Amino acid sequence: MKLILALLCIFTAASVRAEPPQEAADPAEWKFSSSFNYDTGKYGTPDRTNSVYIPFTLKRYFPDGDLSVTVPYLRQSSAGQVTWVGGKPVRVDKAPPAAEASSEAGLGDIMLRGTYALSREGPGAFDLGLAGRIKLPTADEDKGLGTGEMDGGAGLEFAKEITAGWTLLADAYYTIIGEPEGVEFNNQTAMDIGFYRPLREDLGLTVLYEAQSAISDGGADPRSLSGTLSYGASDGLQFTGGLTVGLSDGSPDAGLSAGFSLKF
Repeated sequence: MKLILALLCIFTAASVRAEPPQEAADPAEWKFSSSFNYDTGKYGTPDRTNSVYIPFTLKRYFPDGDLSVTVPYLRQSSAGQVTWVGGKPVRVDKAPPAAEASSEAGLGDIMLRGTYALSREGPGAFDLGLAGRIKLPTADEDKGLGTGEMDGGAGLEFAKEITAGWTLLADAYYTIIGEPEGVEFNNQTAMDIGFYRPLREDLGLTVLYEAQSAISDGGADPRSLSGTLSYGASDGLQFTGGLTVGLSDGSPDAGLSAGFSLKF
């Protein structure tokens, strides 16, 4: 808890990359974004869980970083062995094997995020940022939409142009997972590595391999491969579409996403 409060003081909070490396932003810039995300999988359980996650994010840019708040809507069909932690479905093994699947919907966990640039050499040349996040327990634990506890974590985000048209991306995070009464969760380490490549002036591709440690003993570590296309329209409007394939029992079998963002 002391570390989480310290993270609040230094305002660090961040997420897995969903956009290409950017230039230093104008201090007056804002961005609103939203997306539709569908995941399906068994997560090593006998039952399939289907989830719809729709986040609404407002981000404020500063000369050396950014702050954002995300308010999500969540709908999930599950037998109670899967819940949402940090914007991702994970196995928690709370339900007995004979539990029947049910569909629940409502407000997800609100996320506070931010980054601070430790080094920035120019667009795509070399970026290193201190990052972190705080999850507020606003989702209904009884509906299986969250753990009902606060999480907090920090990490580093790295981007380096290794050759013309190819930018290496690599991130690492550590998150303290809040534990409901009577439940023991493991703190989570996470990393992703991949690349960003512009396909043409207004179209880019981001490919990431993501790996996390399981928060429950005996659960498989989530691992996945994702690809996201981003199309830049006029006046700061961008559209994205993505596909995720699970590489372990701890991940969804497959995921689809479609979204947009607007800078103003």
